[in-house]
Amino acid sequence: MSEMYRPSLHFSPKRGWMNDPNGMIKVDGVYHLFYQHDPDSTDHGPMHWGHARSTDLVTWEELPVALYPTELGTCFSGSAVETAKGEVRLFYTAHRRVDGEDYQVQCLVHADPTLTTYRLDERNPVLGNPGLVCFRDPKVLWHKRSGRWIMALTHGQSIGFYASEDLDSWTFQSSFGDRHGRHSDGPWECPDLFSISDDRGNEHWILLVGIGSGAYAEGSGTQYFVGHFDGTTFTNSNPAETTLWLDYGRDFYAAQSFFDRTGSAPTVVGWASNWQYARDTPTQSFRGVMSLPRTLSLVDTGSGLRLAQTLPHSVLSAFQSTSDQSTYRRELEVTLSVGQSAVITLFAERQPHFTITRVAANEISITVVRRQIAAAPAFAHTYRVSGAYPQKGPLRLELCVDRGLVEFATGDGLTWITQLFFPSASDGIEIVQG
Repeated sequence: MSEMYRPSLHFSPKRGWMNDPNGMIKVDGVYHLFYQHDPDSTDHGPMHWGHARSTDLVTWEELPVALYPTELGTCFSGSAVETAKGEVRLFYTAHRRVDGEDYQVQCLVHADPTLTTYRLDERNPVLGNPGLVCFRDPKVLWHKRSGRWIMALTHGQSIGFYASEDLDSWTFQSSFGDRHGRHSDGPWECPDLFSISDDRGNEHWILLVGIGSGAYAEGSGTQYFVGHFDGTTFTNSNPAETTLWLDYGRDFYAAQSFFDRTGSAPTVVGWASNWQYARDTPTQSFRGVMSLPRTLSLVDTGSGLRLAQTLPHSVLSAFQSTSDQSTYRRELEVTLSVGQSAVITLFAERQPHFTITRVAANEISITVVRRQIAAAPAFAHTYRVSGAYPQKGPLRLELCVDRGLVEFATGDGLTWITQLFFPSASDGIEIVQG
């Protein structure tokens, strides 16, 4: 586990390939993280479900592979739920090729309360394919007001919603996405749907959608919609052309929240990579890292309701107590006049990685720079992110560095930028203001 580029506070598998988080659930105080996994290769191959668990979202125990390919296909992304009777069920997409085309159906798995034994439902698939090439990534949740289970599924360039009384039989309700948000040449993926309250206690619904290419910072990213869901239809609260991003970095994709019957604030984890170069990163025994967990809240920004993200207390404590000098968290404050910049340089390098410039009285521009690595031509980039500067006082910055993985936040958690680096030195930070 001592490989050079392996973070110490972010989950990574001991060996093999990992991409999207799925099946995330908290049961009896234990967080379970499943993930897309090929245990036999560091490249994307036949998908299994890897499995890890934690009681604090920091120290993860990797467990044996949970789901294996069957005659219905390999095990694509999905979700996990716990019923009122304490029954745990997993849902995943079985994927195979038929006559040269992708063919995808939804399958059900029964798990024990410790999530260590699994039984495939004999009726699989529980939801057959209605004729769609892209029909995958079931996110299942309980909708209290309608008193039934809801499944959100990608339909390619939209998200379909299905309902069930018993988690066995599913009926199509509606779809959302046509002409809303960001679209590209690739399908929408890995939907997530959950309720969240604003600071007045009003309920809203959040729909997360992964976009494999054409995101804000090129390649993969996670967009979200704020709206209402009545158990049948999702209604966007913003104009259709509004595009909101959970993270503005190049390495935060397929974010999913934990299913938690206690009603705690939603906590999400994303895959810290990008399909433009995920297969080319220079690790050896493993390939793939998860982001830090982030707890979500809904904030009225004046421009509308937006998601803010904060790190759980257990994660903050882990940064404080670690003895690894290449893993650290810094809370910074900079006071900038219009036209002034602050420069952050990491890993004892000479050229800056983040340049924060106050471009107007209430606006900043963050220039993000990453240099080339061998065998991954799409890795290098320079781009800009806009953010808010407070009307009074300094600008607060939060910088989390875990060897080569950097998660940078400002705007009281409204703006996050996650970047994967593979530096020759993993420590060293310099901040210059002027």
